[in-house]
Amino acid sequence: MANNPRAFDARAREARQLAYEATTTLGRRYARVAEIGISLQFTLPDGKPHSSPHRRLFTPDMQAFFDVQCTDRDCSDGGFDLGPAVDSAVRSNRHEGAGHLRCRGTRSRQECGIALDYAVSVQMRDD
Repeated sequence: MANNPRAFDARAREARQLAYEATTTLGRRYARVAEIGISLQFTLPDGKPHSSPHRRLFTPDMQAFFDVQCTDRDCSDGGFDLGPAVDSAVRSNRHEGAGHLRCRGTRSRQECGIALDYAVSVQMRDD
């Protein structure tokens, strides 16, 4: 049976949980934001889709934690930090942003290679 780093690396799981708990809520971080939506599409190094596209919604009462785990179960220390992209979208006049990131982890001692195309949309409060 192959090891699943995500399931067996207790230190990494605990560090991620501590980082999540240390993050403030969206409402405290961005007082004027009503909602943030992030669309995610993962692709393999050869360009083929790795999982179904999906969208995550964040409301003011949720943690402002924008670290997305790699979708590859064999990836170690991987993921994508969308915090800077969200910050940029909140500050922009259009309140949107999009981009492309590569996983920062490894599989079988090589760079993971999973890519993430993302789009961020910010809905501001009316007050």
